[in-house]
Amino acid sequence: MTELRRPTPLDPALHKRDQFDSGEPILDEWLRRYAGQNRRRDTAATWVIADTDDLIVAYASVAMTGIDRSAAPPDLVKGAPNPLPALLLGRLAVDKRYANLGIGTALTAHVLATAVELNEKAACRAVVVTAINQNARTWWQRLGFHPFYPDDPAELDLYLLTSEIEATLRKLR
Repeated sequence: MTELRRPTPLDPALHKRDQFDSGEPILDEWLRRYAGQNRRRDTAATWVIADTDDLIVAYASVAMTGIDRSAAPPDLVKGAPNPLPALLLGRLAVDKRYANLGIGTALTAHVLATAVELNEKAACRAVVVTAINQNARTWWQRLGFHPFYPDDPAELDLYLLTSEIEATLRKLR
């Protein structure tokens, strides 16, 4: 395995996206076609982990979002404004050649640490994700994320309160 660099913002002129293959075509295409556009339009920032040849091996996109109180579970709503301020972890993918090495977990830890830092400067009640499938939902739940509607086994929208991030980060170390 080649040496990997720390997470860094995507630089479309530097980072090689064309060989990225997570096994999920929708995630691969988004990285290739839309990640740079989203950054230029200030709608999402993409963080990447790349090797020493600048080949991307993992990425996560993040953006600010607001959650309507009427669509949120009680512990997310308690004492919060409408809409609730949150950080959206919109996409997370790891190249198949680097799967099961903890790279996705490390990149998630980076995003969670960013949410804690963001919360010190501007309110961020939670980190929210939409799992791509049931396997991903299970993975997010192992990290401490909660389904918006726990009684619905098909629910793919999950959240982690900012106040819970430190405990999750300790678990990941």
